[in-house]
Amino acid sequence: MEGHCQLKKFYTVKNNVSYDTVDFSMKATSGTCFVKPSHHHDPLTIYGNPSFSEVNPTFNTTVRQSTNYVTLELEDYNKKGLSHAITYNVFGNDDNREEKDFWKVYLTDQKIYNLKLTYGVGDSYINLSDVAVANFKIESGSADVNIKYDEGKRNRCLMDTFSVAVDLGTLVAQKMHLAQAKNVIAEVGFGTAVLDFGKGMTQKCKVNASVGAGTLKILIPESEFPAIIHFKSSPLCKYSLEQGFEQIEKDVYVNKAYSADADNLMEFVIDVALGNITFEYIK
Repeated sequence: MEGHCQLKKFYTVKNNVSYDTVDFSMKATSGTCFVKPSHHHDPLTIYGNPSFSEVNPTFNTTVRQSTNYVTLELEDYNKKGLSHAITYNVFGNDDNREEKDFWKVYLTDQKIYNLKLTYGVGDSYINLSDVAVANFKIESGSADVNIKYDEGKRNRCLMDTFSVAVDLGTLVAQKMHLAQAKNVIAEVGFGTAVLDFGKGMTQKCKVNASVGAGTLKILIPESEFPAIIHFKSSPLCKYSLEQGFEQIEKDVYVNKAYSADADNLMEFVIDVALGNITFEYIK
């Protein structure tokens, strides 16, 4: 899929000792976006093939107090909003224009990153392997988003917060243990999100998740890793747990490995309105 288009280098953030952190914010109304590690010397290199008749890219960068603040906005002249997102989600893309709007963002292992990515419609593929990401936030309208780490290539620093918000699209976050996040926030409207904690965690992790009318699936290890789940649910919601979880008080469940002071405790606080949530073992 990545070889579909002839991409040109559009923007580069040069390496410089004046900053040690890159705060990168990207907003794309539509199109296909890749974020991935690279061996480039510069901490941020961006390739693309925009259709200038429909997309107006704007790029800004400024250094303040050892942080380089970088913004990339891919504004669509057609200003696609919620109605288009619903149409796209139900009927698909009718003019194939996303084939023309591919963007690749390359990161390196030389700086620390704060990433904020906002997508409207289209697809996004994010690989954060062996990159130092201190904070990660992604918001998806009707986009399909896949976040992953390659095996054995964990985050180069401890992450404070890993935050995902899904409106109508689908988001899959694989190998979450490699993100090394202390806090995970997941907000699901009408879409679907999958969070893979199948290998457990090496440090404490608190997951706050809210589900409107969508679906959230959380993959967890079957044994050895302690977990506690707090549900804030309505009569109209549905949730399911694997065998091995015990209710210790109203709407609070723990697994057999649970210990309140465990160094690698996974704590889930789940707020469900109309949607579905499933905890599923990885065996």
